[in-house]
Amino acid sequence: KSKYGMGEYSRTPEEEEARLWCHENDICITPRAIKSGERKWVIDIEKGKYPNRKLLGTSQEYGPTTIWKKIAEYQRYYYDKYRNK
Repeated sequence: KSKYGMGEYSRTPEEEEARLWCHENDICITPRAIKSGERKWVIDIEKGKYPNRKLLGTSQEYGPTTIWKKIAEYQRYYYDKYRNK
C-alpha cells in the first residue's frame, strides 16, 4: 500500500451516470491535497468551462477512500438538482 494513496472506491451505475453528466455539463468536482505528503484532501466544486470556471465551494477535509465516496455524493447531488432544468 502506498503511504500517499487515496484509496479505492467502486462507483454504482447511478454514480457513474452522475459523474458523466457533471462532466458533460461543466461541473467539475475534484479532490485537492491539503498539504503535500499528507493523506487528507478537500473537494473543490467548480462550474463553467476551463479556464473560466467559477469556484462554487470547497468541502471539509477527507481521508483515503472516503474522498471518493464524497465526490460521488456531490456529483449525485448536482445531477439530481440540475439534470432536468
